[in-house]
Amino acid sequence: MSQLVARWLALPANLRGILWVALSGVLFALLNVFTLIPSQHLNSVVMAFLRYLFGTMFLLPLVLRLGLYRSLHTRRLPLHLFRGVIHTAGMMLWFVALPLTTLAEITALGFTGPIFITIGAALFLGEDVRLRRWLAVIVGFIGAMIIVRPGFSALHLGVICILVSTPIFSASNLISKALARTDSANTIVIWQNLVIVVCAAPFAIWFWQTPRWFDLLWFIAAGLCGTLGHLSQQRGYQLADITLLQPIGFLSLIWNALLGFILFTQKPDVWTFVGAAVIFGSALYISHREAVRRAKIRTIASPASPAA
Repeated sequence: MSQLVARWLALPANLRGILWVALSGVLFALLNVFTLIPSQHLNSVVMAFLRYLFGTMFLLPLVLRLGLYRSLHTRRLPLHLFRGVIHTAGMMLWFVALPLTTLAEITALGFTGPIFITIGAALFLGEDVRLRRWLAVIVGFIGAMIIVRPGFSALHLGVICILVSTPIFSASNLISKALARTDSANTIVIWQNLVIVVCAAPFAIWFWQTPRWFDLLWFIAAGLCGTLGHLSQQRGYQLADITLLQPIGFLSLIWNALLGFILFTQKPDVWTFVGAAVIFGSALYISHREAVRRAKIRTIASPASPAA
């Protein structure tokens, strides 16, 4: 075992980050499968509460091993709380969409995340977004329209919820990337689960539907996959630049499309994959331009190296 750990640690940090994020994509695809079944008869609020309640239960051994103080200690509590609140809203919308759309469609529309991050950076952070990045945003929007095809297919509630939840999840992921600079992956995921459970509990009580006994088995499996998925994702964020991790997200479309077809006979049409490819290309270019911008900032900020 120690030899395996040594070989793992000997790999480049970027490669380890990519592998962690690839693993998280598989785990999140399984999470989609396990929550799709009870979502057919439970409302989204109860779904969000139970999903993170069982996820928190799987974190208890980690908390006991690390100790309560070490697990929860952070100097950025307001940011953890804000992230948990907005993630709760996004999760509830996502659970509304889950039984109404195919897994491939949900994943493909989720690729619009970097587009919303770019728009938010320009509108709320005052970031200087140049013409090429705006053109990439427009191309990404066209990709989303290829999937939705307004006027040619019904713009149903599920698609609307995904389009609304995606910028919320994008903001949450951006905050988690910022938190990863100072807090451990364990602390970030533990706070996320705790805040979501607390935020969702009052709504779940108000709209309560008693789950069937076998629903609990699905939530146990979903809680395990979701918790491991978030831990894997956070470790990837801490090891590799987000620009390198962006292409790995495209693998999620493959896993979700395959699982949706094999287990639920969901048949996404060719336009879902065409639109996803367009969105992916746009998101990849946006990430590339962001990496170039940061490199220029680091070059300007770093002092000139002394002459040899």
